[in-house]
Amino acid sequence: MPDSAEPVREAARSSAVRRRLGRAAAVLLAGLAGCSLASCGGSSTSSHPTPAGPPLGRAGYAGGYGWLRPAAAPRGWHSATIASGEATLFYPPRWKPLRGDVGTVTAALRDSWGTYIGYLNVTPRQGLEQLHGWADFRTSRNRGDGDRSVRQTAAAEGLRFARARGSCVTDDYLSRVGANRYREIACIVAGERATSVFVGAALLRDWPRIAPALRRAASAFRER
Repeated sequence: MPDSAEPVREAARSSAVRRRLGRAAAVLLAGLAGCSLASCGGSSTSSHPTPAGPPLGRAGYAGGYGWLRPAAAPRGWHSATIASGEATLFYPPRWKPLRGDVGTVTAALRDSWGTYIGYLNVTPRQGLEQLHGWADFRTSRNRGDGDRSVRQTAAAEGLRFARARGSCVTDDYLSRVGANRYREIACIVAGERATSVFVGAALLRDWPRIAPALRRAASAFRER
């Protein structure tokens, strides 16, 4: 992801994530893909109303998410749990953990020039984020955080995660910092005790190569 998304902003749509990617791009390298990271986690300070969306459960595995099937992370992957202990992110061995906003976890893959080509983030829900209407909420937040040419390519509600339910959206955008073209998978996931936002993003040109890892990370994600 970016602005924070720059892998997704300081390198997930919570304000934290998108700003994280943006900041990461700006501060770390000025060019990542701002995951609409400020929104990459949703957004704790968002004042945007949550738009209406299809009833939960209608979409199931429709909308381009047939790959999303809860499963253990591949052997050798690393894990990072947010400070509250309510959610755990799993990421590939070559990916590196990054320092981000308090209470969040982030991992990224950079090329030899330091450019973020892949980004993973988990941020606790902190504001108006909801499972219902998530796709419109997320893309609206991305636009509000400065991303351009934001375009949804897939969205679904009522998706199944490990002991949790969620809603996801996949969208493309030009990052606010560096004008890099990114694609992200952003999901809001509700468990028995808490709700968090998962974001996985990659440079669009590298999507065919990086997307499998992002999808495995989403399928292995644990919300409590």
